[in-house]
Amino acid sequence: MKIMNWNIEWMNKWFSGNNTPRWGSSSLSESQAMTCAAKAAAVINDVGPDLLCLQEGPSAIAEMELFLGEFFTDTSGPVFEAIIGSDGRAQKLYVLRRRDGAFTAMERVIDAPTQALADQWDADVNGDMLLEGYDFTRLPLVVDVDPAGTAPIRVVVLHTKSKYVHQGESKWNNPSRRQEFVVEALEARRRISAEGFRLRAYLDDLLQVDRDARIIVTGDWNDGPGRDLFERSYLTHNVADIVLGSTFTPDLIFHHPLLRHVQAPALFTARFDDFVDEIDDRPLLLDHFAVSPALAPVVQNADICHDAYEAQITGNGTARQDRPSDHRPIIVELA
Repeated sequence: MKIMNWNIEWMNKWFSGNNTPRWGSSSLSESQAMTCAAKAAAVINDVGPDLLCLQEGPSAIAEMELFLGEFFTDTSGPVFEAIIGSDGRAQKLYVLRRRDGAFTAMERVIDAPTQALADQWDADVNGDMLLEGYDFTRLPLVVDVDPAGTAPIRVVVLHTKSKYVHQGESKWNNPSRRQEFVVEALEARRRISAEGFRLRAYLDDLLQVDRDARIIVTGDWNDGPGRDLFERSYLTHNVADIVLGSTFTPDLIFHHPLLRHVQAPALFTARFDDFVDEIDDRPLLLDHFAVSPALAPVVQNADICHDAYEAQITGNGTARQDRPSDHRPIIVELA
């Protein structure tokens, strides 16, 4: 059973029309949009997942169906069925199940703990020492899937708040505006931390009911191993550590299969210039799997799909239509 996760860069810009979709937008021509889509489809076909979790999907399910109809249809009809996240505006979450794959069924989870993820909770995200109501930037998408011949698995797709700060580099490089950048960057990281803590509370609730729960959390968490300036010096949290769990409850810690199966030089899913630490083209592990203790023993492999991704790069990949995405996909394989 192969589960693939991928942040496909701004899929919404491939389309116009929402519920009456067509290829192309104000950002990409019809030809450019279909080139992007063809590159993404080639990567997906190369990897061959049974279940595909997506971030930055289009805002309307009809637009996703246009993509699937163009690139993933055979004589029996659509190859994938899709479930769309409930919010996220132009960057929706999706889970796609391959019709003839290893998972025989998929359904959106609507139990009380999952529905409660949509509720606000108290958090101090702006550092004013006052608690205020906060909710997810993009509500996690939670589905239950049925693998053939074994127990169901709950899949949680998380795309946290971005660390992006508008005009961030110019503010950082301007001594008179650097503190303005720091304040905005810290608020973004506090929001990411708040989302990580809330999701971990949800996972703990599930494990309190059933220690043998089979759960996978995946997605673009906009954070990863290591400590950036804000975690080192401004005492913000690392969201990956939060989601994986506390060392004080070792039997509840989720496993990170990419760390076990991928060699250090290849352990990245995106490359971005880091103007704070002054590292150009910095490799970053932003996309993750976290596997519950009961499911960890059946993990056979995990990988970052560098080869499939690189095969679809044209030139240096600078133009949007010259790359399938700005993130590389990740996979986990279960027995």
